[in-house]
Amino acid sequence: MAYIANTAFEVRVSNHEFDSVANITGKFLNGSDEPEICSAGFLCKRVALIDNEGYPAGTKNGNTWTMQAGAATDILYAANPHNVNEITDPISGNVYKVNRETLGLPIPAGVEDTFTLIRADGTHIYRFGVGNLTTALGTNGYLTCGTSTNAGKLVPAAAAPEAGSGIYFQVLGSGNFTQGAYAGFGYVDALALKA
Repeated sequence: MAYIANTAFEVRVSNHEFDSVANITGKFLNGSDEPEICSAGFLCKRVALIDNEGYPAGTKNGNTWTMQAGAATDILYAANPHNVNEITDPISGNVYKVNRETLGLPIPAGVEDTFTLIRADGTHIYRFGVGNLTTALGTNGYLTCGTSTNAGKLVPAAAAPEAGSGIYFQVLGSGNFTQGAYAGFGYVDALALKA
């Protein structure tokens, strides 16, 4: 997937202190099983456990998965990268990490990073960047999960989906991220529910 501008993800209200499996490690793969970058907040599903590096082939890591774009009926995880910008010294080759303008950085292709379980129980609230939506929110009060060409993104909707259609979100508010001393791009706060 190409980098998507103005994407971000934050857990706003959760029970994370008591849920030790809410965050897993994963590598994002496209539909052809090739490593690709994964934008923050992109909705994904677990596919298969990854081999534990440095051990005999077939030895699986207990909770590190390959991830692909997810749909409403999947167990969904949001890409929740904790990346920082990197600068490479052209002479020495040393890589320096710069903790600046980190909001919305994607997971680089082939790199393991964090994916957070979406708890669609009516108590967990998540914040997504406006780039995670397929179109502007407008006056819509709900977000559904995209399908086929827009899988992994959120689709603004005027009404909640019909029963049995899977995970969706009720919009609770919107505004602008504050990044450092300036207002960054827009966000949408959403309560995760299951139809």
